[in-house]
Amino acid sequence: MAGVLAGTASAVGILDKAVSITQKLANNSDELDKATLKLELANLMVELANAKIEAVTMQTLLFDAEQKIKDLEGSLKDKSTFTFKHGLYWKEGDETAFCPKCYEVNQIKTHMVLFPAGQTYRAYWFCKNCRFST
Repeated sequence: MAGVLAGTASAVGILDKAVSITQKLANNSDELDKATLKLELANLMVELANAKIEAVTMQTLLFDAEQKIKDLEGSLKDKSTFTFKHGLYWKEGDETAFCPKCYEVNQIKTHMVLFPAGQTYRAYWFCKNCRFST
C-alpha cells in the first residue's frame, strides 16, 4: 500500500505543476510571445504525460493489491475448512487425509493414500508427492 500512497502523492504533485502552468498561460496569454507560449505548452504536455504514467502505475499497484487481498481471503476461507487431527489435515466432508508436510511447507493440498493394515504392519497414510507417511 505504501507504493500506492507514494504514487498518489507524486501524481498530485505533477497535476499541481500542470495546473500552475495552465494558470500562468491563462493569466499571461496576452503578454506571452509565441516561443514562450510553445515552451509552456510543451511543459504542460510533459507534466500531463507524467501524470498519466503515474495514474497507470497506481492502477497496476491497486490491481496487484486487490489480487493479493482476494488470494489472502481465499486462503483464509480455505484454512477454515481444514482441521488438523491425528497428525493429518482433514477437509470438511472429505474422508481422505491431506499431507501435512505438503500443506504446511509448500502450501499444496495433496491427498494421501491409505494403505490398510496387513499381518505385519499397521494401516498408514502415504503422500505420493513428498513421500511423507504416518
